[in-house]
Amino acid sequence: MPLRPNMEPGEYLDILRRRKWTILFSVLLILFGAIVYCVLTPNQYLSTVKLIIIPPKVAEEMASSTVNIKTVDRLLMIRQDVLSRIHLMGLINEIGLSTLGFIDMSPDRMLATMRNRIIVDNDPKNKLKIDSDPNIFNLSFIHEKPQVAMVVASRLASFFVEENIKVREAVTQETSKFLASQVEETRKKLQQQEEKLKQYKIQFGGELPQQEQTNLNRLTRLQDQIKTNSESIARLADRKVFLQAQIGNLESNFRAAGNPASGNPKEPTEQKLRAELSIRRMKLEELNEKYTPFYPTVVQARREVELLEARIAKLRAARKGEVGLAGGAVDPSHSESLPKPEETSWESGEVQNIRGQIASIDLEMVALKRENANASHTIDQIQRKMERLPQREQEMISLSRDYDNLKRSYDDLLQKRLQSQISETLEKKQKGQQFQVLEPATLPTTPFKPDRLTVLGLALMGSLLVGAGGAIVYEMFDQSLRGSKDFKSFFDLPILASLPVIQNDQYKRRIAIRRAAIVGGLVSILGAYLVFLVIHGEKVKSILQYMGVLN
Repeated sequence: MPLRPNMEPGEYLDILRRRKWTILFSVLLILFGAIVYCVLTPNQYLSTVKLIIIPPKVAEEMASSTVNIKTVDRLLMIRQDVLSRIHLMGLINEIGLSTLGFIDMSPDRMLATMRNRIIVDNDPKNKLKIDSDPNIFNLSFIHEKPQVAMVVASRLASFFVEENIKVREAVTQETSKFLASQVEETRKKLQQQEEKLKQYKIQFGGELPQQEQTNLNRLTRLQDQIKTNSESIARLADRKVFLQAQIGNLESNFRAAGNPASGNPKEPTEQKLRAELSIRRMKLEELNEKYTPFYPTVVQARREVELLEARIAKLRAARKGEVGLAGGAVDPSHSESLPKPEETSWESGEVQNIRGQIASIDLEMVALKRENANASHTIDQIQRKMERLPQREQEMISLSRDYDNLKRSYDDLLQKRLQSQISETLEKKQKGQQFQVLEPATLPTTPFKPDRLTVLGLALMGSLLVGAGGAIVYEMFDQSLRGSKDFKSFFDLPILASLPVIQNDQYKRRIAIRRAAIVGGLVSILGAYLVFLVIHGEKVKSILQYMGVLN
């Protein structure tokens, strides 16, 4: 009948009673399948080796290892290596195909079977058991023969110990090689950067930031030198004017003593004009150093110099004319023996000495002016270098930063390489972290699989659920109404009368067929149970004894 929404628990029990044969057949069939599985499935024995991780024998503060792989990760690495094709095929050939029961198996199937039967703790795919101590892990192997399980487990444990040593040594060796190559590569880069820095300092000497104070001190010295030289030139110029004036006075005195009636005492002599011209020229040079040639003061001073030069030239021309008139009656053949104006007797040794002093002053002034010119040129060069200081500073910062980074990297790599060499020696002498067998593999006495009690219990629970669920589902699809209560639930009509089931021949025949089917099904299932027990009686007996059912 269709299920009603307001059914009582008693009505569900009525459904289960009506479908009792469906539940019974479900229980018998599922239990039969579970029994067949428990009997036909061969026993599998588990042999376990317990390994412990031994810490390094040398204190980490004295010699730290470069193998910083976590225990779980290292176990996974070793597991992958141990479970590789090469190791497993070697182990299979060592144990023997017949011993392992791999006769007539392909290599791929043998490898898959071996991998499925190996269990390692802390393996995320096959976790068997996690010990409270993280430094202890289990290595297990499952096989139908307990002796084979023990032998393979022991051999796998030795593989793990050996592979751990190989892995650690390989890691330290590769680390040392890598660090050595990195040190060499960094050293070459550091040398190149040092050469760049050296060439840069040579190329831009005097423009570097660290030479700024030196340049400033040099500028100060050069400026002081120019100032001192300028003062010396001014003093020398005054001295020269004084000496020239002294020569003029001496010449005037000598000329007045030799020719008292000559000349106009109020007319300036050539010597005085020359002395004044010298002063004017010095003044003009000073103005030219300070101002441009078109500056009004410079133009005026240049004009005065030109006027004095013209007056001196005029006096010289007049004197030459007088000399020409006075010498008209002289014999030309004796003209060479006459003293020249420059060689007159009034040029005494004192005048010559003063002229020598003036010449020395002129040379000294020229030297000082040359020094000032060189100093000014040097100052210009230093100032141009100072102007380029910000640019050089940025370039030096970039070069120095790259150099410092490479230097730090090089020092760090040297330290790491030394540490890796110590770690490599540590692993070669097996003083680092090692695997050691804590509990060797034992011969298992009880099978690990299958868990028959669990299988039978689950089969019983599953059969009851399947039978009850099947009964409810079957009842849902059965559209038959059973009694007035069902009719009232689906039809809003009054019930006038209720007729009992008419037990005619057709009804009796349907009941007979149903009973025959039930009896036939029960006989068939019980016969299957009986035949199975006859064929596998000994194994069933041993299983029952192991489970404690039989003594």
